[in-house]
Amino acid sequence: MLKPQRLLTLVAFGFSMSLGCGAAAPSTGTGHAGSTGTAGAGGSSTGTGGGAVAGAGGDAVGTGGSAVAGATATAGSGGSAGAGGTGGATSGSGGTGVGGTGGGAGAVGGTGAAGTSGGHVRTGMSKGCTMPPPSGDSTSSYKLHEIQVPNVNPIYATGGMYAQSSGKYNFTLRPYALKLPTNYDPNKPYAVAFGGGGCGGSAQGFAGGPNGGFDFAPNGTVISVGLSYITTCFSDGGPDIGNRPDTPEVPYFRAVMADIEAKYCIDLSQVFVAGFSSGAWEAYTLGCAAADLIRGIGADEGGMRAVRPPCVGPVAALLVAGTADTENPIGPLAPTDGAYKRLGSPGSGPGRDDILARNGCTGTTTAAWDSAFPACVKYTGCPAAYPVVWCELPNVGHNDSTYNGINYSPGGMWKLLGSLTAP
Repeated sequence: MLKPQRLLTLVAFGFSMSLGCGAAAPSTGTGHAGSTGTAGAGGSSTGTGGGAVAGAGGDAVGTGGSAVAGATATAGSGGSAGAGGTGGATSGSGGTGVGGTGGGAGAVGGTGAAGTSGGHVRTGMSKGCTMPPPSGDSTSSYKLHEIQVPNVNPIYATGGMYAQSSGKYNFTLRPYALKLPTNYDPNKPYAVAFGGGGCGGSAQGFAGGPNGGFDFAPNGTVISVGLSYITTCFSDGGPDIGNRPDTPEVPYFRAVMADIEAKYCIDLSQVFVAGFSSGAWEAYTLGCAAADLIRGIGADEGGMRAVRPPCVGPVAALLVAGTADTENPIGPLAPTDGAYKRLGSPGSGPGRDDILARNGCTGTTTAAWDSAFPACVKYTGCPAAYPVVWCELPNVGHNDSTYNGINYSPGGMWKLLGSLTAP
């Protein structure tokens, strides 16, 4: 099993085998005239991010920004050049279409519009600003809240193949716990730290004594939120839900976020998610599929599933892993490896690489990050708005985040995440 429950809190909430997330900011391709040949049917052009445009005749493929939001441009008929594609939501310039094969030389496709820079994280204040907090909320302890979760695949609902229940709770009725910052002011926007703990509990037990899950932000400075699984571990993906990409954890997080936005004063650009063990898998997954809401993640001893929801943008990250962790190995693991089959994952190392690609980082050069955490390195080729810090602890196994007397989890998570401004 994943590490026994050790709960944490974060200000906002996730491996490789990418499914639907394009790397941000690839280079712009150069169009080439098509060769003379038999006229073909009008080609199509697929834009990845900043869409490219088809040339006359055969197919044209362009490269550009992220595949997440880029529109697909369709080729013009005959020998006419297709129109320029729409820019992607992630940084990157539009690609140049390649002329197709047609009756005569194919015209060179038009250049797609450049993608916009940055990610999808929102800015501004939430709707709950100026409203008094719900009765019973506290600045000194966590208060239980319950929500209905919409948009859950029926396969996870009561009677479904992968349904779970714990007392009255299931994937459509779930709890979360919240603690207000010291001297909470409903006219002041606060950062939010979502935390998830390790395996070993249940939603019913969580409800009986709500806590923050994984506390990584300084006490009393943020709105702290503890996320709860239903039984044993978060169902973020992997074999326990049939290696399906439509995990029930994504609609849960979005429902919690919507509830909090409606009731509390939140800085929408300062939402963070962090976790340990099972909570770290949750952070990897949410930092992929809910990156439009999350500014950064912290993950200790987790990883990304091979089959997962599509990613929707970049995310800043501080990731902790032990070289002797056999429960959640660094990898890369082959699909035939026993740990890969058990986790549905090639390991935390490929999960890190997935984030590097999504953030538009170039190369793999690293430098020392912070003298207080000497085992951590920062990738120097990443955009300033989306840093990635990797803390690989030699000979450290599962349930242990201390190396040479330094605690790395939560350790430096808030030091990185709390320093981030709006992208």
